[in-house]
Amino acid sequence: MSLALGVSTFAAEASAAPPPASVVIANFTEAVPNVYGYGTWDKNFAVAPNAGFRVQGNKGAQGDGGFCKTIEPSVDLSKHAFIEIALAVQPGNEVPEYTVALTDADGTSCSVRVRVGQIMPGQPVWFRLNTADFAVSTRDPGKDGKMDWTKVAQWHLQGDWSTKKSAQVLFIALRARS
Repeated sequence: MSLALGVSTFAAEASAAPPPASVVIANFTEAVPNVYGYGTWDKNFAVAPNAGFRVQGNKGAQGDGGFCKTIEPSVDLSKHAFIEIALAVQPGNEVPEYTVALTDADGTSCSVRVRVGQIMPGQPVWFRLNTADFAVSTRDPGKDGKMDWTKVAQWHLQGDWSTKKSAQVLFIALRARS
């Protein structure tokens, strides 16, 4: 009897599909509909064809801005240990850190900072962010104050709100990885 139980348990585990190695949340080298900017980034970012979304400090974008998109339907990122952001700072960037934020279906936001001051301007870099390092916002804790990674409903890319200097960055892609 125990052998049959062991075999059926193994068969159930073997039939469970593994999660995909990566999930593209946003590919900024293509048109991404319904993205909107806020703060000094409102109307100060543009699509650089086949390159990404470029935040344009020469048009007024500073650290105190961002852009975002609602994800419909929400995505399950619970089986992914990392969120990765590909970006390239541009010459003239004076914002030392950018923020990647995600929001779940009940409005809980969490975020992590990406330090870009050390990277060479114009060179694309993938930053790997551990989902365990995302901190829940005390300002936007949602209904339960806990990030539900099974229902990620929005992404935000933001500057450093304490930096009132030129933001010159190209966002290339945002993805989740196992």
